Parts: sequence; structure tokens; C-alpha cells
Amino acid sequence: MKQFLKFLRLSKQVDHLYIQSFSGYAFADGLRVTGRVLNHKPRNSKTDNSPYAWQASFANFNTYEVENVQVTLWFNGKPVACCLTNSEGYYYFEVQMLWEEAKEKQTKWLPYKIQCEYQKLAQEKKCWFFQPNSNFDYGIISDIDDTLIHTGVNSFFKWELIKNSIFTLAEERVPINSASKFYQALRAQSTDVDRPFFYLSNSPFNLYSYLQVFLRIHKFPKGVLLLRDFPNLWRQMFNQEKPHKQKEILRILNAFQDKTFVLIGDSGEHDPSIYTEIAQVYPDRITAILLRRVKSKSKMRLASRIVSKFKTTPVVFFSNGEEAITAAKKMGLIQ
Repeated sequence: MKQFLKFLRLSKQVDHLYIQSFSGYAFADGLRVTGRVLNHKPRNSKTDNSPYAWQASFANFNTYEVENVQVTLWFNGKPVACCLTNSEGYYYFEVQMLWEEAKEKQTKWLPYKIQCEYQKLAQEKKCWFFQPNSNFDYGIISDIDDTLIHTGVNSFFKWELIKNSIFTLAEERVPINSASKFYQALRAQSTDVDRPFFYLSNSPFNLYSYLQVFLRIHKFPKGVLLLRDFPNLWRQMFNQEKPHKQKEILRILNAFQDKTFVLIGDSGEHDPSIYTEIAQVYPDRITAILLRRVKSKSKMRLASRIVSKFKTTPVVFFSNGEEAITAAKKMGLIQ
């Protein structure tokens, strides 16, 4: 569908630049930020005055990405790096930075600027990345789909997935029972040093604002939201790259090489195999794996078989946030 919409827009003139920045993060000696440049601002919620959810959803996917825009990353009033947007309008920066030791116990959100130039057009935007306190005891890497929010990916003909993603506004989505309470409990600790949260989803970046609204409304701890480009089925068939979640987790582990993490997901898709595979390679870096039970008996049987053969890291299944809190307390993750 994306390629078809792009074909219909070939003759469209670029008359405006809109910068959509995605949450970035700082680590020991570097910074990662990404975003994309569009010809208009996407719509995603009730605040955009769309009378129907499907209209906002269509607007999110009917985006006109601008290619070959010159993008400059500024920090502390100085240009840090430059690049050109790719064919999908995305820009990516991973640059080396020297940071002062954070004195604040809370996670800091620091401003930076993205400046764009294309033909006679120019635009800039103040953006934010997060810098965790280096003294956090462990971080949380969590799936979103069917871990925090029901997606319906296993429903008949995926009808429930379509209904939830296209015909339901972010404000109307309901989280997994007590999930927010569980994540808030993980965030708090006796030392008051914030634990960083990284949220992963196989959803495309088109749903970035949608998921941001959901996380904010239901008071999940603020963190980095890592999505992916809209999947190219042809490329997926012939490309042997690692799955999106696996690549992002490995990037995080590489960025925070002296830190440990808790992995949270569900038993419905690939989380059990991805998480146990990573923990097998990095046994000292993964403190625990928590997997939410799904209704599908076949999926649960498969997840149970994978976990039963895995002895490297503690793995716990839970049905809701209350069960997860109990399990986390037994493992010493929550006081």
C-alpha cells in the first residue's frame, strides 16, 4: 500500500518541510537520534479534529516523505553532524560525544536542534533526547505489542488487529490489566536513580505519535520508543537481516556495555526465541526475562518448549501486571 501511495504522489510539489523527530538517547560516549522529513504534519488523535479514527489513521500512512533533504544536527549551539534523508525521508545520526557525569538522579531530557534545507525551503525544530544517569542498577527493554496493549495479531484474518490499529483512536485503547502499575513499580527504587525504559514495537514509524499518546495517557514511565520503517515484504523474503527487535536490543546492549537489563515481552510471537537467544549470548547482561501469557494455546505451548530448554537466565510467565509485580519482587527486581 505504501508504494502505491508513493506512486500517486510522484507529481506532488514539495511546498513545506515538516520535521518529525523520534526519541533518541545518549550513552557513554555517543548519541543516537533519528527522524524523518515530511511535506506535512501527520494526524493521529482527537486533538487533530478528525471525526473518525480511520481518517487520522489514513493520514498517518498517507505521508509524503522528502528525499535528499540536507539535515544538520545541532547541540549546545554547534553543528555536530550532517546527512541527507533517504528515499523514505529518514535521517539517522550516531555520533561520538563526550558527556559530563550526570549529577541528577533522574533521567535527563536534553534539547538539540534539527535543521533542514531543501531547494529554497528551510526548517528547524527543537527536539529532545534522553540521557540516563550512569548509576542506574538495571534498565528495562520492553515490547509493546500484546505486552502493554492488545493488538489482536492472532485474531481471525487479523480483523482485531485492523480494528485496533485503524478504527480506534489512541485515546480509546485499553492497556493490559495493571501493566502501568507494574512499570511504575519497576521505575521506582530505593536509590531514587531512574531506571531507563526502552519500548520496542514492530509497528511502523507511522504509528509513533499514536503510541506516544497511548503511553502518556496511561502513565507508563517516559522512555525511548523504538519502531521500524514500514516493512517491505519483498526485502523481507530475500534479506537475512536480524529482526527489528533483536537489532535494537543488541544496539542498546552495545551502547551500555557495563549495564544489565530486564527483557519484557509476550509469548505470542517471537519474543521467547529472540530474548532467550540474546540472553544465551550475553548471560551476564540479561538479569531476567518476563513474558506475558497469551490466549493462544499453540503459542503458549511453543513458548513453554523454548523456555523449558533454557537455563541461563530466569524466565517467568505472567498474565497481568499484578502477577508480574509478584514475580519481580521474588526475583529482587522490585523492593
